[in-house]
Amino acid sequence: MGRIRIENLSRTFGGVTAVDNIDLDIRDGDFLVLLGPSGCGKTTLLRMLAGLLEPTSGRILLDDEDITMAPARRRDVAMVFQNYALYPHLSVAKNLAFPLRVKKMRKADAAERVDTVAQQLDIAHLLGRKPKELSGGQRQRVAVGRAIVRNPKAFLMDEPLSNLDAKLRTATRRELTELHRRLGATFVYVTHDQVEAMTMATRIALLNNGALEQLGTPEDVYDRPASVFVAGFLGSPAMNLIDARVRTVGGAVVAATDGVHASLWPGQTEGRDIVLGIRPEHLRMADPGADLPVRLSVDVTSVENLGSEQVAYCEVGGSTICVRAPRPIALRPNRSAVLTADRAHLHLFDRATGRRLEWVDLPETTDPNSPVRPAVNRPTTESFVTGAV
Repeated sequence: MGRIRIENLSRTFGGVTAVDNIDLDIRDGDFLVLLGPSGCGKTTLLRMLAGLLEPTSGRILLDDEDITMAPARRRDVAMVFQNYALYPHLSVAKNLAFPLRVKKMRKADAAERVDTVAQQLDIAHLLGRKPKELSGGQRQRVAVGRAIVRNPKAFLMDEPLSNLDAKLRTATRRELTELHRRLGATFVYVTHDQVEAMTMATRIALLNNGALEQLGTPEDVYDRPASVFVAGFLGSPAMNLIDARVRTVGGAVVAATDGVHASLWPGQTEGRDIVLGIRPEHLRMADPGADLPVRLSVDVTSVENLGSEQVAYCEVGGSTICVRAPRPIALRPNRSAVLTADRAHLHLFDRATGRRLEWVDLPETTDPNSPVRPAVNRPTTESFVTGAV
């Protein structure tokens, strides 16, 4: 078992709050990625889980045992550091065996355990070498092996791939994902790299300024971002965010600003300032004369070539937006164009709070007098409902 529960956990340094009252349930067997920009509190949170920092308030429970104040050596967790933290004067075999020596395991049993882990990680041929004789990827495997050899309840990893080049980082991502699948253990993994988070995690906890912005599967946080921050952080390029206003026009609820008009659903609503979000891959060119429920009249400023794809940068209503599409993209610099998107791919956020405004799918109807229309999303009440984390 390796379930970790974090209850109202906070940590302050002087007058600065690094981790702000976080509640988090990390399930047994999760690969939970703590994601966020530099300084958001993810490493501080990980170090509290490891016992390297004491919380200012709150509790940490491992399989229902309160370990909040337990010293690091008494916690059944293993930490993999960003710089690997290998002993330079010891061989790979002795680095792997070191945690077992601390536990006073019999030499024969320790040697057998080291050999098993070395075979798992394909580093058996490196056991006689010193860390300085290893490549970055090999050192990383040794650091992971030293954690595995303990057979802990949970693995804590602090940006373990950040020192690797791009090609090796991609290969090692796959290796760690496969390792998690084989071990079935709980992984808590810190990164600021959204590609690592999206490709490796079973769930992502996205942090901002020490607080938890959203917790969910990679698909959840990408497809239904809980806030403007999440929408702007995830994605490459990130979600297009346009300041707009929702109001009633001609019996329909619309979101509009200069150059942007999106008819959302039939009915009425109170006027409200919002942020309209659209992923770059969901925008496409449209016929300028077409009657479009979602219409953006843009000026194209530049186009970037990414190999199989291109990204066009456009100006609309004082905002810069991106369009991502397979090469060759039909947009050209210094020209005007009309873009559209499906209404199902629009995201609305409250401009004052930055939180998502929830939508629900209503059942289809064949009654022409009904306010409900097929395949049209409406809010859960006459007023918008702000979504929770």
